[in-house]
Amino acid sequence: MISAEQRGEMFLLDTATMGSISQDAARIDGLAQASGAERSLARGLTLFLLYSTLYGLTLIDAVASLPIALNILFGAMNGVFIAMMFIIGHDCCHGALVPSPRWNRWLARLAFIPIGHSVSLWRLAHNKLHHKFTNLRGVDPVWAPMSPADYRNASAPRRLLERIYRGPFGPLVYYYGAVWASWMLFPLTAPARAQWKRHLPDTIFVIVAFIGTITGILYLGHWLAPQRPLWLVFLLGWVIPFAVWNYLASFSFYLNHTHPNIPWFSDERTWKLHSGRVEEATHVRVPLDVLPLYSGAMTHPAHHANPATPVYGLEAEQAVLKTRKAGGMTEYTFTLGEYARILRTCKLFDDDRMCWTDFSGNPTTARLIPAQD
Repeated sequence: MISAEQRGEMFLLDTATMGSISQDAARIDGLAQASGAERSLARGLTLFLLYSTLYGLTLIDAVASLPIALNILFGAMNGVFIAMMFIIGHDCCHGALVPSPRWNRWLARLAFIPIGHSVSLWRLAHNKLHHKFTNLRGVDPVWAPMSPADYRNASAPRRLLERIYRGPFGPLVYYYGAVWASWMLFPLTAPARAQWKRHLPDTIFVIVAFIGTITGILYLGHWLAPQRPLWLVFLLGWVIPFAVWNYLASFSFYLNHTHPNIPWFSDERTWKLHSGRVEEATHVRVPLDVLPLYSGAMTHPAHHANPATPVYGLEAEQAVLKTRKAGGMTEYTFTLGEYARILRTCKLFDDDRMCWTDFSGNPTTARLIPAQD
């Protein structure tokens, strides 16, 4: 089991672990060539400019002198386009959106301003921890389930918080409380503090830009609707859009790696034996494909197979991956019924029985990993 002390050095695992990652990369080598996915400067910049423009236009309408109902609608739409900007920034952090590393770095910084994310902190948590150590609890930082033993030993407030997180309203609060400030805005976590000087420039950049964005929203709202109090401008132009973005992010990250078929691990040796990274991600088909960028982002096995593939190439790559991993991936079309089943089934993960359980420790799935001899 990974101790609390070990979590301070989460990303510094042994060479055998890194070797298994290299072998996994070798198994999927050539996937991008097979699917024909290529990074394109023209296509990447087009996506960036398109969604930046849609973000700006919906922001203007969210604070303009319109009926409040329309402002709220445009504020919610603004939150959706913030999420699309995040997808673009995420691709840039993988060096995937456009061919140039420098362009990717600066496009990522600009795309991450509305969400208040430091590029270097995101790359630490996402590229170094999540992608290299997918579903290894104590290392992979997002939506890691508690074990029944951890849950029993937790304080009453912490147990209540876990019940909220793992319930239907969890995505409303999870990203705020568990991820954003400590992992993405400030270098507060143990691995970030260990290299805080490295993260400081991006942290300062995003804090200044983020404060500047909020200030700009207040000035814009006052100029377009001077009769409105600033608190209402703040609510319409920042609180509502940011809440929508946070919900979409938290909801999507949850679905990416939480499913009754997908195990989590606390023991490093077991993880190295059974982790495939591709098998631990889901392909969630979106029933109404109104946002192709979002649909592409939910083809998550292909992304884990080759993070350097741009989001606009993932669906083609997923088709190739399916022919190579027949029967080895979790794929489904999102419905409210399926979402309710996942929420009902995936509360805690038992490390000994290697199955999902409810909050009382009763198994809700069969054993997902064969017992060790």
